[in-house]
Amino acid sequence: MAHDPLSPSDALRTRTGAAVAALSVLTVAYSLVIVAQLLLGLMIGVALPVGLYLSYRLFAALDALADAAQRIADAHEREADEASRFDSATEREPSSQSADRLTERER
Repeated sequence: MAHDPLSPSDALRTRTGAAVAALSVLTVAYSLVIVAQLLLGLMIGVALPVGLYLSYRLFAALDALADAAQRIADAHEREADEASRFDSATEREPSSQSADRLTERER
């Protein structure tokens, strides 16, 4: 089963999410109070955590796609194995196959 990605509220409840949120708040406060540059705080304190979260969700979606492709490949392989097992029991005689080839060549 594929990994279920965290929602934003669930991500904030993790240790890493809480640390990133605290660092973001401190960065925005520092940029406003000390440096007096709102854009710096928004770029580092907001855009960076949002970008990290979106990257996490993208990798989770790609992981789910890879898992689905693997399940589809496994199903096709099982179907091919079953088909080859049934085909081998109902194969024709080798002499009749060569006779069919001869008639095709004559045409």
